Amino acid sequence: MNGFLVPLLLALLHLMPSSSLAGAPQTHEADNPGLTVVRGRVVCLDSRGRGDVVGCTEGAGNFGLVSADGKRYQLLATDSSTAMFTDPRVRQRELQIAAKLLPGDKLEIVTVQSIRGGKLYDIYYFCELCNIRAYAPGPCPCCRAELEFRETPP
Repeated sequence: MNGFLVPLLLALLHLMPSSSLAGAPQTHEADNPGLTVVRGRVVCLDSRGRGDVVGCTEGAGNFGLVSADGKRYQLLATDSSTAMFTDPRVRQRELQIAAKLLPGDKLEIVTVQSIRGGKLYDIYYFCELCNIRAYAPGPCPCCRAELEFRETPP
């Protein structure tokens, strides 16, 4: 079963949409009901879930997004897309996140892009040897070499 599961998961990760929606926050009801685009920075939240911003520790998994206008959103702890935020390089960047807005100002991530010089960049991790793209840091699921952090134009 593992021989079937890994290629399936990799194929699904590769199919994640790479949107270049602009503006923040805004909703695109016609194209994607409930899709919101927010620009800001990812922060670590306290473990009590009160939304207090704290310093990140290794492997922290409770993340939020503070928009450019100061509004705070909580990112779902169960969302596998938040794994990239364990990387301090990602937390240091201004980001654009397209997400489904849930009650209580919670976001379910659809895409994450960095903003540099007013332009959007897809961020991901890549293994050159195996030609595998992933959305979390760590070892390549195939050869176990460390994945390389990349930012590329969409």
